[in-house]
Amino acid sequence: MQEYELDFSRLSLTVNDLFTEMGYGSTEPEEPVEALTVSMLEEVSSWIVPRCAFGLFDGRMEEDAVSLDGGERIHVGATISSLLKGSGRFALFAATAGTAFQEYQNRLKAEEDILKSFIADIIGTCIAEKAGDCMERLLEKELVGERHTNRLSPGYCGWHLSGQQTLFRLMGGNPCGIGLSEVCLMTPIKSISGIIGIGPDVDEKKYGCQYCELETCYKRKRKKK
Repeated sequence: MQEYELDFSRLSLTVNDLFTEMGYGSTEPEEPVEALTVSMLEEVSSWIVPRCAFGLFDGRMEEDAVSLDGGERIHVGATISSLLKGSGRFALFAATAGTAFQEYQNRLKAEEDILKSFIADIIGTCIAEKAGDCMERLLEKELVGERHTNRLSPGYCGWHLSGQQTLFRLMGGNPCGIGLSEVCLMTPIKSISGIIGIGPDVDEKKYGCQYCELETCYKRKRKKK
């Protein structure tokens, strides 16, 4: 596994990214929300240390699973198997906003400040995803021009959340200091993990809602309006 600590500046996270994630789109946020969001992002940027990691594994695709050399199998389901079609190598990855950010969220929750807690939740989500973007750029340096799929994670497209257990075991147990609960939830909460397929014939397109089976997703609802 290759693991990295990331400077906040590498994330290229802007306040407009946060407003988009909040659902404002072309609508301007209310002045108090805008001011508080700017202030909180500036505060977090001064101390946060996001992390990311990935490891490369040889293997092949089966009907509903990834079969790694050495006998390990990752049961990803039929939909994700189809999205990984053509892969001959796989990157298992993790990325997180970090423990300090989790503690920050816990403090805000204890203070029962609903608005600050909401904004912090959005900031953490964006930081974890941006750390994932950084992970992909670091991975691409290793791949030297090889094609790769988009990031695919347990809990989506029919891949059961329990798939986290196999991923974490193959990544050494606690990649980036992320722990896994008995119900396969990650701590810190603002963390992501998953798999990327690598190969000359993989589909590089960005997968969208047409592949996702999560009907309750707020982004799906927003797209239907």
